[in-house]
Amino acid sequence: MYDLRPPGVGLRLIRQLLILCVLAVAATGTFSQSPDEPTNAPPTSLMPRRLDLESAIQAALDNNPQIKIADSSARMADLKISEARSARTPFVNFSQNVIRSNNPVFVFGSLLEQGRFTAANFELTRLNHPDGIINFRSQVAARMPIFDGRQTRANVSQAEIGSRQMRLAAEGARQQLRFEVIRAFYTTITAGEMQKVTAAYLEASEANRKKTRDMADIGMTTEADYLAAEVELATAGQQHLEAGSNFITSLADLNLTIGTEAGTELSLNGDLAERFFNVEERDRLISLALENRPDYKQAELAVEASKVKSRGVRDQKLPRVDAFGNYGYSSPYITNGSADYTLGISLTYNVFDPGLKSRVAQAAEGETLAELKLQNLANQIRLEVIRAHQDYLTAKAKIQISVASIARAEEARRIIDDRYRVGLTTFNEVLRAQAALVDARQTLLRSRFDYNISFARVLLSTGRLTDVRAFY
Repeated sequence: MYDLRPPGVGLRLIRQLLILCVLAVAATGTFSQSPDEPTNAPPTSLMPRRLDLESAIQAALDNNPQIKIADSSARMADLKISEARSARTPFVNFSQNVIRSNNPVFVFGSLLEQGRFTAANFELTRLNHPDGIINFRSQVAARMPIFDGRQTRANVSQAEIGSRQMRLAAEGARQQLRFEVIRAFYTTITAGEMQKVTAAYLEASEANRKKTRDMADIGMTTEADYLAAEVELATAGQQHLEAGSNFITSLADLNLTIGTEAGTELSLNGDLAERFFNVEERDRLISLALENRPDYKQAELAVEASKVKSRGVRDQKLPRVDAFGNYGYSSPYITNGSADYTLGISLTYNVFDPGLKSRVAQAAEGETLAELKLQNLANQIRLEVIRAHQDYLTAKAKIQISVASIARAEEARRIIDDRYRVGLTTFNEVLRAQAALVDARQTLLRSRFDYNISFARVLLSTGRLTDVRAFY
């Protein structure tokens, strides 16, 4: 048997340390999820904000910058569709020029445009050495594509695909954020429950210390058992302090995740009560993931976009036909001039484009690359689903084991306590039984936490984490 008395440390010093520990524990407070409010509750404005899981997720969706970025990107993608479609509409511009020159060609042409050319202007000296004139030229020009080699159609298709991809990216970001909130929410709930367990452990340890003190005073046990009880009390106090620290940290994480100040006080409306989540078989989950995952749909659209791009590049060898027209007005003094118009159709055809063959090859390689990325993502998704499913099954089984372990640990502690009272076992057995019970309770809390999170991960991995109704 080990001697539990610390060498060189007296009882008075240990008691002082224990008092300090207990005072520190009391200062941290305990976590409560009870809806009942005390009669001397502070004013409503000073009370912690009550928050359930659905409200936490809505707050995160409203405040998280990543969601705002995703939504902004989706709106920009929609605007690109309008930009691409605008290539089918006429382009109209207006120009105004004022020029003074004595260039013979300019003077001759300007006089004709202004409607002021006369027979006298044919005189050779005036033709070769004219006086300078001013020409005010106003013009409205328009151009409209009749056939652009199907380039606008390709650009519109790519813009529409890009818009759908951005909306899928936004949905993926929302589902990921929901998962992060669920994890932070239940982490905080679990930390609060751990505080309750360690508080009960601290209370039981204090009772053990008192019991061993009384038994040592009447000679039913040794001073070593009393020292061991004080060590147990210090250990329980340390665990309770750690549980309080974990709760504060997890609460700060939850606050930051939902977009509030890290130090905001919250009263969480939630628990780790026993739940049953219905989860499909693994093969069905994989099928659902490949049907619903936003990132997989994005990859499918990337393949489609690469094919559209390839067609667009190949169509660059087609001719282009445009209609054009302009209306102009020329005058020497803004007024008293002459108007003219021009209408026409132009055809453009690239007889030789040395880069076209390379662009076609690049586009074809882009198709292959997109398909390979799609296959690789499908394999990653399958693995994620399998891992999430296995985590769910493991957590579910651990809950059943933990519940049975708590029942056994409680019964074992009761038997050992009874035996210790009549001197049939040692105090070390009492400590081991108490520690086993505390460990079993903490394991059950962790198992229920894992069960909730593993189910959320199953939904996330299959692209179905669109709400949290299953958690109520």
